[in-house]
Amino acid sequence: MLSNTWRWILSLFVKRYEVTVWFEGDTVLESDGTRSTNRKPKTYHCRKVVKLSPKHIKLVDTDYNKIEIKTVNPVGYDVVEKKYTKPS
Repeated sequence: MLSNTWRWILSLFVKRYEVTVWFEGDTVLESDGTRSTNRKPKTYHCRKVVKLSPKHIKLVDTDYNKIEIKTVNPVGYDVVEKKYTKPS
């Protein structure tokens, strides 16, 4: 009981995020002349999301490393807030 209460209190102050960035992959030229681009996801687990825009992303991961992503073409991203879990 005390453990669940403590986790709830920590969840009010400690936030964790899972950010998935969808980078451009291979471009395929079809036989009818159309082009299609595949997307390749990369997932980051972070403590803080500093900036999110389609061409510029700044994060601080769980080990306090700064991650900065700059692209020429816009990328898609998903942000999910995770519940606090006890570090292993």
